[in-house]
Amino acid sequence: MVIETKRGRKLLLRIGAVLVTTVAVACFSIRLVPALLSNQNNTALTAAGFIMPDGAVEVMKNGYDDAYFSVSEVEEMISQASSVPEITESTVTSEETSSGQSSSEAYVPPEPDYTVYEGTAYPINEMQIANVGLKHENITVRNDTDYELDIAHELGLSPDIKIKKDGTPQVLIYHTHTGESFLKTEMPNFYSSLETRSRDENLNVIAVGNEITKKLEEAGIGVIHDTTIHDDPYTGAYNRSWETIQRNLAENPTIQVTIDVHRDALGGESTRIKPTTVINGRKAAQIMILSGYDGDGSLGFPDWEMNLRLALRLQQNCANIEQSFVRPLNFTNSRYNMNATHGSLLVEFGTEVSTIDEVKYSGQLFGDALVKTLESLM
Repeated sequence: MVIETKRGRKLLLRIGAVLVTTVAVACFSIRLVPALLSNQNNTALTAAGFIMPDGAVEVMKNGYDDAYFSVSEVEEMISQASSVPEITESTVTSEETSSGQSSSEAYVPPEPDYTVYEGTAYPINEMQIANVGLKHENITVRNDTDYELDIAHELGLSPDIKIKKDGTPQVLIYHTHTGESFLKTEMPNFYSSLETRSRDENLNVIAVGNEITKKLEEAGIGVIHDTTIHDDPYTGAYNRSWETIQRNLAENPTIQVTIDVHRDALGGESTRIKPTTVINGRKAAQIMILSGYDGDGSLGFPDWEMNLRLALRLQQNCANIEQSFVRPLNFTNSRYNMNATHGSLLVEFGTEVSTIDEVKYSGQLFGDALVKTLESLM
């Protein structure tokens, strides 16, 4: 175990042991392990957020089911996690960062919140999630399918996308779980009384979508950011966001890429996990790109490979910014509205204990990588 945090190595070792030995971690399919259901194990359900667009909190509330990671896979992910580097110099050192901040500007992070709130306190453990899985160059993929993925081969095949900078919309950004929110600032603990969803667009995933939108607009790539609320009620959110996608495609048939921006939720009953890295002297939330697979045709997703080709190129460009910026690309037996176009993806930004400052910065970095990827497909 090589996790180091401010709360101490011993505490994290105990937490890691609990996570490894008590959970079967869920990820994206439509089938839940029967034993998980029969045991009603909240720890296992919470740990489901390790890689899941619905997030652990929502799974516990709504009972959504997914396929699982083996205990050994979870153990490997946790054991290879590392501490987040301390930020000892707040001035951005590069002449100009990808987010447009010049060297003459100093980044000053918000003051932490040490308030003691009502409810149970869950320690927030900050770490870099390890890049564990199938590797090629700087790309790592966690392949949860039976497909024998050859990353190099897929990279050699062009995505079915031809981007134009002619003023027409090329990209749709939307949010199936629009209310997924983040912390206002860093906190040592997360409390059960605090909300994990918000209609405040300055604190939820819409704020991340705004940052991505700005990057696309600056590059001259037409984009629509649809902020329709789909998760009120939570059940049926994907059906409602599908309607939003189809409406936008009907009104703007030039759209080739759709990106569903989410945030994850990681941890067990005793802790909350915050996946973080440091880029240009500034904290950024780690992100995870998801690409779906439909090997037997049961999901109605016949062109899944087209999406995968785009996802791999985007993963590579994100890793080019900083290897630790991206968690492994999750290639999974799922659809999640990614059958809308040949360029439809889902992206997770941080977790419910990431700060809004961190995820907005990640949105800027991701926007840069997205622009580079799309410009290569002009």
